[in-house]
Amino acid sequence: MMETIQTTHRTEAGLDSRKPAVADAASIVTYGHLSWLGWVWVVASAIYAIVIAAVARWGEVDHSLWQPVVAGWQRWVVFAAGVTTTTTFLRMLVRNGATRALVSTASTISMAVIAAIGTAVIVVGYAIEKVVYAETGWVQGLEDGGVLGWDDLWLVAVEMPIALAAYFVSGWLIGAGFYRFGVAGGLALLLPALLPAALTELVTNKDLAGVDLGVVPEMGAPPLALAAVAGVAIVAVGVLIARRVTSELSIRSSI
Repeated sequence: MMETIQTTHRTEAGLDSRKPAVADAASIVTYGHLSWLGWVWVVASAIYAIVIAAVARWGEVDHSLWQPVVAGWQRWVVFAAGVTTTTTFLRMLVRNGATRALVSTASTISMAVIAAIGTAVIVVGYAIEKVVYAETGWVQGLEDGGVLGWDDLWLVAVEMPIALAAYFVSGWLIGAGFYRFGVAGGLALLLPALLPAALTELVTNKDLAGVDLGVVPEMGAPPLALAAVAGVAIVAVGVLIARRVTSELSIRSSI
């Protein structure tokens, strides 16, 4: 009888009495991030549309506006999502029956989904801008002085999800570090946690993303296949470390 009452109370509170599955946990983490990331993308795209309409009405342009207005800072919003993964979802999921390993798996899936959607937003934006510029006779120049070609969109489609995933992992490591070790420990681990993002910048095309750290500028961009393999390896190592750190976290009553 007592068990029935407890089960009823859990149901009335909107909680499922069974342990959450991977799909449940991944949906919670992913939709939790997209609940604000989606609005960031929508608002940024709307601002871009207003800017491009104003330029078309009163002037002209010889460079990509999508690059600085939207594409150039997408890494950082995905990075912010990674930072909040631990602090937002760990305690909630674990207290509702999820293991830390399940939280890690859900965060990894969420990372992949967000990286894919973020890449789609960037690629589609560049493609639409390319069509608009072709109609108006404008030049879709990039910050490195080059002109965006259709072939460059394939480069973005391959390298951008890797870069976004790397920034998510760095954010995940930073959030977990502060969660476990506090402010002092988190600050001490800040630079090591940024390594996945920093290393990925070295092997992916920074100019198309609008981010150029100026690191080893004399190095040319590596071949696409090599960049993809190296980038995936960097992300994989970062995820393994983040999962290990997450598995050892203690649940706090407050953050």
